[in-house]
Amino acid sequence: MGRLLQLIVRNGGFFTFLLMEAFAFYIIIEFNTKQGAIFTHTMGIVSGNMLEKRQKWADYFNLQMRVDSLVEVNRKLRSEMALIQAIQIPYRDTFFTKHVDSLKAGDSSFLRKVAKPQYHFITAKVIGNSISGANNWVFLNRGSNDGLRPGMGVVTGSGIVGIVRHVDPNFSAVMSVLHRETKISVILKNEKQSLGSLVWDGKDPALMTLKYVPKHFTVKKGDPIVTSGYSEMFPRGVPVGRVEENPEPDKENQNSWLMQVRLSQDMSSIHDVYVVDNIYQTELDSLKLKVKDE
Repeated sequence: MGRLLQLIVRNGGFFTFLLMEAFAFYIIIEFNTKQGAIFTHTMGIVSGNMLEKRQKWADYFNLQMRVDSLVEVNRKLRSEMALIQAIQIPYRDTFFTKHVDSLKAGDSSFLRKVAKPQYHFITAKVIGNSISGANNWVFLNRGSNDGLRPGMGVVTGSGIVGIVRHVDPNFSAVMSVLHRETKISVILKNEKQSLGSLVWDGKDPALMTLKYVPKHFTVKKGDPIVTSGYSEMFPRGVPVGRVEENPEPDKENQNSWLMQVRLSQDMSSIHDVYVVDNIYQTELDSLKLKVKDE
């Protein structure tokens, strides 16, 4: 306190000058309309710029929160789509014809009990990714503690990413589609029959090779390719890519077409992904074991 008083006494003239300046400035803007308007306008601009910059910084620091929120919304929408697809199946079955009236009335509880969704989705972030090797891997910040297990498919909003192979409590390793052992069963969009297997030749990370396509299929450049749903890893209809060029005869199998597919997902820029959880995987695995040796 004593030092503060000494400072005021030692610089009394300077502080008096500042007070007089402030008082004079107040008189000018208070009793002169033009100067007051200029001051108000200037302060409005300054405060507006400051608030704008503050909002930009706030938006920047809240960006990740918004991204996470959108990812969660997408996850819920994907789960709802899986439920809707499951519910749509009984509409085409005459066994359920007598329930049409109750469905029109908005009572779909019966269908929801019968047509349970097969998949739900777990959000994850990519913490490591390679595309330059012959066998590439993607690493996620989710593990067994989050419900992940080997054999789960991994997708984005744009396309497929890979298959979970190794799981620790908090992290997991995904065998990328850019891995020579990856094989994805695919079909032409809006078709029902399996088209062939998608593999990677270890060259261009934007292209994969579609093999074992029977020649009776009509396939042309630009045709969209999606997952077949015949494996338990991916739901039917997940985007994969488009046929890059018109198919050519497979030199190793003259009864098949061979073609390149340009991936819809850029594998060099994957950040937020969805791990596909097949709700009935354990039940399916148990059933396969029962018929394995028959």
